[in-house]
Amino acid sequence: MSRNTQLAVASAAMLALGPATARAEEPRFGLQVHASLPSGDLKTAVDNQPGAGLGAHVTFDLGGGHILRPRFDAVFFPEGAFNGFKTKANDLSLGADYLYFPGGKPDGLYLTAGLGLHRWSVDTTTPAIGSAPATSGTQSSSRFGYAAGFGYNFNRSLGAELRFIRTHYANQTAWDPSANSLQAGVTYRF
Repeated sequence: MSRNTQLAVASAAMLALGPATARAEEPRFGLQVHASLPSGDLKTAVDNQPGAGLGAHVTFDLGGGHILRPRFDAVFFPEGAFNGFKTKANDLSLGADYLYFPGGKPDGLYLTAGLGLHRWSVDTTTPAIGSAPATSGTQSSSRFGYAAGFGYNFNRSLGAELRFIRTHYANQTAWDPSANSLQAGVTYRF
């Protein structure tokens, strides 16, 4: 499915659900913390070290077990090394998730799917070779991504979530490896 088709399907779903259902509760703000296990090229770039992330979100209960959750996340990976190069990566993302609670109420098990814009930044240090000194630089890349996973709300405020995040290339002139990750985290709503 092309990126435009994915965006069109997600937009249609949000438009269909929004006006058709009344909000069951007022919007609620929240925070999330998570660990990110890298996969694909990102795993090699950060020497298979997990990253740590935090973020903020707001939930809009659309009723009937449907929730829309705009979110902002920041994920930081520690410095890794391969082939003499040292790299450190981070990801800032802004997006929205759709949460579906099969029980019809925002508690217990839920499924989630989301779209977002990711801003990757990678610091690279090249080792000294012969008489050439070591060099360093930063590359950035903005790309669209999507996430899918599931979670569980233990009560009105506390929950846990597991999501797979895949990013798509949007800027072919900068750092362009596959930057995917599996995130496990805890959510808290006020």
